[in-house]
Amino acid sequence: MLNVIIVDDEKPARDELHYLLSRYSDLTICAECDSGEEAIAQTAQLKPDVVFLDIQMRSLSGIETARIIRKLSQNTLIVFATAYDEYAINAFDVHAIDYLLKPFEEERLDDTISRLKKLTSDEKNRKLHSIDDSLPKLSPRPLHKLVVEKNGHINLIDMSEILYIHVTDGVVHVIALSGMYTYNDTLSSLEEKLKDTPIKRVHRSYLVNLSQVREILPWYKSTYWLKIPLPGKKELGEIPVGKSHLKEIKELLGIK
Repeated sequence: MLNVIIVDDEKPARDELHYLLSRYSDLTICAECDSGEEAIAQTAQLKPDVVFLDIQMRSLSGIETARIIRKLSQNTLIVFATAYDEYAINAFDVHAIDYLLKPFEEERLDDTISRLKKLTSDEKNRKLHSIDDSLPKLSPRPLHKLVVEKNGHINLIDMSEILYIHVTDGVVHVIALSGMYTYNDTLSSLEEKLKDTPIKRVHRSYLVNLSQVREILPWYKSTYWLKIPLPGKKELGEIPVGKSHLKEIKELLGIK
C-alpha cells in the first residue's frame, strides 16, 4: 500500500490529481496540502511513501520543499506534478522519481504508479535483508534430552542414556538404560533431530547410539551386527546394519 501526500496551491489541481489517484486500490491519500510549509509539516508527521508536488507555489517553491522533505524523510519519494517542463533538470537535482506534466495523462500516470510500487517494494525488501543481516546468527542449541512417553506420562531422558530406537507397526520405541519409551513422531523426523548426536541410522527400522556399541559382529556377505546393552539384562542385544548404511557406519566406527 502506497501512502501519498498531494501538494498544490490550487484546489482544482489537487482535486484532479486526487480523482486520478483514487482509481488505484493499493494507494491511500493520507493528506492534501496547499503550501510547501504544510507539506513539510505533514511529511514530518506522516512519513509518506510518496509526495506529489507542484513546483510553482506561493512562498516556498516545490524544489525548495523537496530538498527539505528529502532531509526529513529520506525514504519518501518525490514526484513533481506541474504545468511547466522547464524545471525538469532542477527536479532531478533533488532526486525526484518522476516529472508529470499537467494536464495529466492516465497512461502516463499508470507508468509512474507502477514505478513507485516497484521502488517502494525493493526498498522494503532491502530493509528487511538489512535487519536480518544485522541480527546475531544463532546456532541451534544442542539437543541434550529427548521428550518421550511411558504409561501416559511425559518423560525427559538424557541422550547418553539412549541405547537404540526402532519402529514396529508404525510406533517408534526408544530403548534407554532406564527402560522402553515411545516417541510421538516418525523415525525419519527423529533421525533428523538427532543428526548431531552419536545416534545414527543403521537400518531402515533402527537408530543406534554408536557410543553404546560394545561389540561388532561380522555377518553374512560382509554385513555386521552391533551388540549393545539391554535395559535390565546381562546379555547384549544385536542390531543389524543394513547394506545401504554399511559404509557410513563402518567409517564412523573406524572399521577398515
